[in-house]
Amino acid sequence: PLNIWPLVFLCLILTMIHSSLLDFKFMIRRITGKSALIFYNVYGCHCGLGGRGQPLDKTDWCCHAHDCCYTELTNQSCHPFFDDYQYSIINKDVIVRNAFVPAGNTTNSTCAKQACDCDRTAVLCFRKEASSYNKGYRYYFNFFCKGSTPSC
Repeated sequence: PLNIWPLVFLCLILTMIHSSLLDFKFMIRRITGKSALIFYNVYGCHCGLGGRGQPLDKTDWCCHAHDCCYTELTNQSCHPFFDDYQYSIINKDVIVRNAFVPAGNTTNSTCAKQACDCDRTAVLCFRKEASSYNKGYRYYFNFFCKGSTPSC
C-alpha cells in the first residue's frame, strides 16, 4: 500500500509557508477579481520572472514598474519575494496592516511594508489599466520580446 504520510506532511509544510508572493497573489485576486497565475504570471514581457525587452501594453508596464520596485528593495538588502506582510482592503484600496518580523528587527519591518507598497501599486495599476489587457499576451514567452529593457 502507498504510504501517503510524506505527502500529507509536505502539504502541511507548504500551507504554513507564507511569503510576499502569496500576499501579492491574493491581493491581485481581491483587487482585480482575476487569478494571478492565469492572468498575470506569464503575461507580456515583464509579468512573471525575468522581464526583458520593451513592455507590450499598459498592463505590462505595471509589471515593469513592479520589477523595478522589487529591484530597488533588493538593492537595499530587502527580500521582497519573501518579506511577509498583512494588509486590509478598505474602500477599494490596499492598506498595509502589519509586517511579520522577529522582535526588534525594524529593517525587516520596513522591507515588508515597502514590499506591500510595491505590490499595492502594481495591483492598483492592473485595475486602472484593465482595459489594456490583451489576451494575446497571456502566456507570452519573453524570448519574443524585442528592444532594450527600459531603465527604472
